[in-house]
Amino acid sequence: MHLFYQPDFHLGIHSLNEEESRHCLQVLRHQTGDQVHITNGKGLIAKVKIISTHRKECHFEILSNDRITQKSFHQHLAIAPTKQTERMEWFVEKACELGVDEISFIHTKNTERSKLKLDRLEKKTISALKQSKGGFKTIIHPLVSFDTFMQHTREDPRYIATVQPGLTHLTTYLMPQSRQIILIGPEGDFTSHELGKALEKGYQPMSLGEKILRTETAGIMSAIAVNLIHHY
Repeated sequence: MHLFYQPDFHLGIHSLNEEESRHCLQVLRHQTGDQVHITNGKGLIAKVKIISTHRKECHFEILSNDRITQKSFHQHLAIAPTKQTERMEWFVEKACELGVDEISFIHTKNTERSKLKLDRLEKKTISALKQSKGGFKTIIHPLVSFDTFMQHTREDPRYIATVQPGLTHLTTYLMPQSRQIILIGPEGDFTSHELGKALEKGYQPMSLGEKILRTETAGIMSAIAVNLIHHY
């Protein structure tokens, strides 16, 4: 099943943008009359028939719609971006494939990058959505300061990964069919001041294992842990 992304087809826009059209018509060689699938990334997948093959705007008509059931849990990862852009892009792609619902980027004292190209990261979310044949696109939030993120903390169960001895592993805390926010710090870890602020906001300090992980590895470890709790 070839899946393409059109966020507004449920609003009556029945054409793919230039990039998706190029992929559909030039890379995958689809032609007028071919049937493919479209998702809006909000839980709706449609079977459609291609009715025109302009290379910059592929038009289609909807044959049937299928509403994907929202899963019973919600995972929000907040992570300090790495210095190397490609490492963060890899993390976003894999986290999206694993079904992470939201990704926030937080600027901490030890964060090595102060700016992010969100357009590149958005493309990774779309690519992962199509690769995994999912119905829901991961929401990407722009980079904000650690303090700002703390000020807008939700009341969901919330955890902060930190490199300290004697902490309980994340999997011990996770409960099936729940929402959770998990904070992943930079490779220099959170400062004691930041950790103290998180504790004041109700974050539970936890471990991701005995080894010290790279930031993006810790993020993926968290996503896998949540999936294991909810699917096995």
